[in-house]
Amino acid sequence: MMAAMADVPPARRPSVKVSAKLARRLRASVGGFVRSARSADRMSPVMAGVLDLLHRHGPMTTADLAALRKVRHQTMSTTVADLVESGLVETGPHPDDRRKKLNSLTEAGREALARDAEQREAVLARAISESLSKEDVEALTNGLAVLERLTAALDERSGGTEGPFVTGDW
Repeated sequence: MMAAMADVPPARRPSVKVSAKLARRLRASVGGFVRSARSADRMSPVMAGVLDLLHRHGPMTTADLAALRKVRHQTMSTTVADLVESGLVETGPHPDDRRKKLNSLTEAGREALARDAEQREAVLARAISESLSKEDVEALTNGLAVLERLTAALDERSGGTEGPFVTGDW
């Protein structure tokens, strides 16, 4: 299990000033990284995020999707309508409540999600292989382990989130 923030003894924790400075750099770096990595995508981050939620959790109502993405129901309704129109999502009856509809991935939606992930990974892999030394890759690997621990600590504090799908405007 990864060590949470509370597991670090106070004497080994950075000062508030150092933490604040690092938080600003991290926010800017991660935001820039996400924007750069997404620049080659054909699918919008919002659409990809909704498709990913449906892939991981199965059929969901628009209200559930909106809650997980932390957006208004009206905003999610528009996104779902666009996905339905594109043939990536289909709506069907809710088994327990006839007033509700469940959104689910179509085969085309599953294929689009897989293509999107493959494309992003290929772009990142090429950038890593062409831009980083072996030492840089080792440092990045170690840094990712730290970032994963930080993410787990943030999730623990917030009661859990859906992770990287709500990126906002970093």
